[in-house]
Amino acid sequence: MNALNPPVWNKLRSRAAPGRAARGGAALVLLLLTLLPAAAEELRPLDLNAFLALVERNSLQLENVRTDRALAETQEKLVRSQIYPMIGARAGYTRNFLDIEQQFPVAADATQEIPGSFLGLDPGRNYYPLATRAIDVNRDNEFSLGLSVQQKLFDMSVFRALEASRQFTDLTGTIYEASRHEILTAAKRLFFQALLLQEVLDVRRSSREIAHDNYRATQRRLDSGLASPLELLRAEVNWKITEPETSQAERNLNVVLQNLRTFAGIPQGESIQLEGSLDRYPPLPSFEGAFAARADRPDYRALLGERRLRELNVGAERAKFFPTLAASLTYGWQTADDGFDLGNGTDVLTAGLTMTIPIFYGGSRFVQLEQAQLELRRTNTTIALQEESITTELETIRLTLEEAHLRIGSARQTMTTAERAYQVSETSLESGLATQLELKDARVSLEQARLNYLSAVFDYLHAYFDWQLATGRGDQGLQW
Repeated sequence: MNALNPPVWNKLRSRAAPGRAARGGAALVLLLLTLLPAAAEELRPLDLNAFLALVERNSLQLENVRTDRALAETQEKLVRSQIYPMIGARAGYTRNFLDIEQQFPVAADATQEIPGSFLGLDPGRNYYPLATRAIDVNRDNEFSLGLSVQQKLFDMSVFRALEASRQFTDLTGTIYEASRHEILTAAKRLFFQALLLQEVLDVRRSSREIAHDNYRATQRRLDSGLASPLELLRAEVNWKITEPETSQAERNLNVVLQNLRTFAGIPQGESIQLEGSLDRYPPLPSFEGAFAARADRPDYRALLGERRLRELNVGAERAKFFPTLAASLTYGWQTADDGFDLGNGTDVLTAGLTMTIPIFYGGSRFVQLEQAQLELRRTNTTIALQEESITTELETIRLTLEEAHLRIGSARQTMTTAERAYQVSETSLESGLATQLELKDARVSLEQARLNYLSAVFDYLHAYFDWQLATGRGDQGLQW
């Protein structure tokens, strides 16, 4: 942990600018003291850990990835259902409103004699003429029940699809972690950017106050004959220049705070107060074994999961060349009656095996297999490119971290020098050896040195967050 606590800067932050209390008056001070508790109650304190928790809970981007993961789990259940038996039942009732009649022989008519016959027998036919009667061949009510069970005994395509669906579910989980790391890393950058812009706004306001006090002091000197009109014009120009700079700093801070609220799902009407500081920053991380840590990166693990999915896809296309075997069992019962007597039913029970052998499908299976193999090759190339990109990324981040760390040390030394210069100017003013303008110039230099230091710390933290993301720790905060 590195920290900086400049006593001179703290004293300057707590000290009002010359002449500020006189302009405000006692009534304004009393009004501010009265309103301060109420305003403080409306502010919502928000530190880094609380902000990251809100982002993880309310991020709409993460909600989309969670939905994708739920869809993948649903798809896995759908594929898994194909290996379970398919059971179906059927029940039917039919009411016949019309009778269907059919002529059936009921007796032989021996009373009729056919010429040339013996004892009424026709030598050509050898039987008596038959007597028929119309008989109803259907019933008013028909009932039926059926139950069938089908089970796939061997289907290599289904087995490969089940493995692929499981792998896809794992892949969506890894993609969720990768998105989570990226979003939390962006949230950390946004949080510290807001802290930096708050400091920038404080410096701009202080510079504007200094320029305004300098203008008023020059005006008094002009009235006393100790300054020229040109000096007064320069002081006024310097004061006016600070107005748009301060307005721009306020706008930049408000824009970042608006993005911060949206990112964390904070209501727009709720005021927040960021709790954090750019005075502290973590030490330089160890760069040994950084490339081996790529296995902890969710985005890299997602690529490995994609390669495994492509391999399973190749196996699934090969499985289409294998035969399939399915078994079935069917039971049926049926009866019919003019009333509702169900006692005389007919039972049927059958079992069977069905084998399907693919022979020729116009060459489509060979083309699909080749397409799956090419997709696997492309994924392998993507992984190789990603490994090269990770190497370059880690080296770039390492150089950025080291450069920002050196710049922090240089900015700290500059700020220490500016502190001593301000202390000397303050002592010289008390001794009559320096002017108020020289003291204010020293204070401006100190504020600018402070701003340069905080900017260097922010650049270091920005690179540090990139380092965490590149080594698979993008969801971690800062441990001091």
